[in-house]
Amino acid sequence: MSAPPDDTREVVIDVDALVTRFGSQTVHDGLGFRIRRGELVALIGGSGSGKSVLLREIIGLQRPQAGAIRLLGTDVWRAGPEQLQALRRRFGMMFQEGALFSSLDVAANVATPLREHADVPASMLDALVDLRLSLAGLPPEVGRKMPSELSGGMKQRVAIARALALEPEVLFLDEPTSGLDPITARAFDRLLRFLC
Repeated sequence: MSAPPDDTREVVIDVDALVTRFGSQTVHDGLGFRIRRGELVALIGGSGSGKSVLLREIIGLQRPQAGAIRLLGTDVWRAGPEQLQALRRRFGMMFQEGALFSSLDVAANVATPLREHADVPASMLDALVDLRLSLAGLPPEVGRKMPSELSGGMKQRVAIARALALEPEVLFLDEPTSGLDPITARAFDRLLRFLC
């Protein structure tokens, strides 16, 4: 018999009575849930069921019609711009299909959050980028490649490396295995389990 879940762990995502509408279409109607530190949660639903919309609402990119969202103790929709900026440094986000910057090589893609949001000395930047690539299961030489030179699975891993750049407390992944063949998708799932 397994032990009961530990309900004393900190709640990192708290969604309460969320309502989302697009015109006459209601996507979320009173949605509520809590996710505690250390939990790995997958949201599964059909196309158009509101998974990506919910994710954008949680991270403060899209406002719901009603309800409350607290992420890492911050009320997302009552926070000021400075609070939101500080909050966004505490989570990592991998958008659909990786959303890599096509004009930057892999190393520059992974370094972008470090350059923009952290006071990392230039002498340490390359080593940190190599470490993030390694955590995502990629060798350092991949850093010299352009996104157009990568397979779908490698692009997803680079996107994970970039999402991990600031050592986030919470990691969000929007359809991380979409478009991948079953073998690559299983390998990506193993990587996620390793990172948790």
